[in-house]
Amino acid sequence: EWSAPIQARRHSTRVHNPAVEKRLAAITAQDSQRANVYEVRAEAQRARFKLPAWPTTTIGSFPQTTEIRTLRLDFKKGNLDANNYRTGIAEHIRQAIVEQERLGLDVLVHGEAERNDMVEYFGEHLDGFVFTQNGWVQSYGSRCVKPPIVIGDVSRPAPITVEWAKYAQSLTDKPVKGMLTGPVTILCWSFPREDVS
Repeated sequence: EWSAPIQARRHSTRVHNPAVEKRLAAITAQDSQRANVYEVRAEAQRARFKLPAWPTTTIGSFPQTTEIRTLRLDFKKGNLDANNYRTGIAEHIRQAIVEQERLGLDVLVHGEAERNDMVEYFGEHLDGFVFTQNGWVQSYGSRCVKPPIVIGDVSRPAPITVEWAKYAQSLTDKPVKGMLTGPVTILCWSFPREDVS
């Protein structure tokens, strides 16, 4: 009886994703090699983007203002429908693009208004993660986060950032870079599975 949860975990589709296992088994040494060397890629980028020698940009995230946090909280509590929430987030992204153009930056960012945290946001959109409701952890200073808990094979069931990146790019002729938290950062800022080393 006491081993029932252990047995259930061994066969759980929340823990073991056959598609992930198949992709992992198919990885070869060639998969870590790029088709072109840096010089070829850099030249293609220069030709496409026509940026100055020292282009200006920003790290990616704009401040999570009280207005943005209130918008997100109202949506989570059900006081704001999805359409009005998305309209509000879109307006904050538009403001971020306008401000960067006013400042004369060369490569713009969308500001990440839709993201509650650089790790939690992705964990919410990936299979294999769960969250506690009140499991806040102090990150630094007064900043607290809810780290994802890795419970199974991690996969991306749908695009996560494409829609907002396309929207931001539609607002400007300048290039807008995509903002992604890397897999190592996500892992380091999460509670990992105990059965994976």
